[in-house]
Amino acid sequence: MSETRLKQRNRRTLRSGVGPPIPRLTFRAAVRDVLDDYRINRKRSLVDVERHVRLHLTPFFGRRRMAAITTTNVRRYVVRRQDEGAKNATINRELSVLKRAFALAVGAGTLPSRPHIALLRENNVRRGFFERDEFESVRSRLPPDLADFVTFLYTTGWRWRSEAARLRWTNVAFDVGEVRLDPGTTKTGEGRVFPFTAELRALFERRRAVTRDRERELGRPVAYVFTRPDGEPIRSFNKAWATACRAAGVPGRVLHDFRRTAVRNLVRAGVPERVAMQLVGWKSRQMLDRYHIVNTSDLLEAVRRLDAGRAP
Repeated sequence: MSETRLKQRNRRTLRSGVGPPIPRLTFRAAVRDVLDDYRINRKRSLVDVERHVRLHLTPFFGRRRMAAITTTNVRRYVVRRQDEGAKNATINRELSVLKRAFALAVGAGTLPSRPHIALLRENNVRRGFFERDEFESVRSRLPPDLADFVTFLYTTGWRWRSEAARLRWTNVAFDVGEVRLDPGTTKTGEGRVFPFTAELRALFERRRAVTRDRERELGRPVAYVFTRPDGEPIRSFNKAWATACRAAGVPGRVLHDFRRTAVRNLVRAGVPERVAMQLVGWKSRQMLDRYHIVNTSDLLEAVRRLDAGRAP
């Protein structure tokens, strides 16, 4: 049916005193389009979105028609998630999935409109850092494979799951002394280069020796840099990590803290903020504010100038 004929039918329906039929699109069907959209565009957050849908959104909205979901329903969902202890940032990621489902449905003409879905205020200042002695204490309590893995994270600040854990030997160039990420393989879609430090070169030489030993034992090539003894890439190691952090006296730390730590170390070493952001993969200057990165040398210089200005 053409758009003109559809509008004419709706006008006749309204004149007859009977409202237009409620679209039958359900949340389950609408969210499938969201997941397909993430797959088509190869968005790296697909796994997180699938988890939001499976664990929280579908149990609450699954049987409802999209046209029947109101702003009040969304607020009730928010209250429930807050009662369950979810943080505002987590709830906002879930609401973003719901908003995307409505946007796709309206764009496809399946729904005439969408409700207002307000996101919650987030406390985006992150303060988790590793001082060098804390890092060394945690690393010493991890098995060698994991110790090498976190050493790489501590230096580069790269995302552990989507970048470091998937790092292949084809990304490591010993001749020019750099490790690379190809365009399209990062969260931002942009390529990245991190030149070797002395510690990184020693790390990659050690991992290359480990890889060659495992290739001989397994009788097959090992493509990844950071692997388990069976040659498979490192994935989750929550238990070993939590145990090491508790034993080192820094319980509750997360692997994402290495991103903040790496940038702060670079800035402390005098690396320009723009360069530090490029090395770890941040696109916006706002990330430095969000992660509460403080250039200590700038603060000291400011105090020295203040003293100089007050001198008689």
